[in-house]
Amino acid sequence: MDKLKLCADSFNRLFDIKYRCIIGRKGKTREFLLMFDAFHFHHLAGLHKLTDIPEIRKNRERVFKDITAGKLTYKIISQSIDFPAIKSRLDYLYKLEEFMDGNDIIFNYEKRNDPSSKIDAVYLLQNEIDGNIYYFFIDTDKNGNFFGRSFFPKKQKDFTITQQKWTLLYKEKINVKTNEKIVQYDRLPKK
Repeated sequence: MDKLKLCADSFNRLFDIKYRCIIGRKGKTREFLLMFDAFHFHHLAGLHKLTDIPEIRKNRERVFKDITAGKLTYKIISQSIDFPAIKSRLDYLYKLEEFMDGNDIIFNYEKRNDPSSKIDAVYLLQNEIDGNIYYFFIDTDKNGNFFGRSFFPKKQKDFTITQQKWTLLYKEKINVKTNEKIVQYDRLPKK
């Protein structure tokens, strides 16, 4: 199967899933609900970096549909001069659900603490996939909805340095269609 389509099809399955997380630090807690949609796949896959591929400069939802329909392929995007910059994202983006199902290390992400970063995000999750460390940046839209902003492997730079580490206290995976809830992690104090 085409690797780009594999990533898109796997991401498409996440549209029916939400993750509810409660994190804590120094007696304070925060809660966020992470959701997924076609618009955000474009950036998570790094397609925005491939400026020399005309098929990618369309509406993001249209690009996603073209990928799932097999019209825009890994072979096409690999022709980009900038493709090496995103290849490692596509090597594991299809495992994003597996990444999220793990008990991630969560950091509050402050861009001002990392002047060299261009990433706008509220949280940074770090987890391993097949022995490789990956980062997943989470941000909010203007309505306060949490979404995946960026996803890529750790290379030389450690994005967690100078960021506040939070403790995962609770995580549940919610099926949007059936409202089935699976508690994946529970370290909340019992009342």
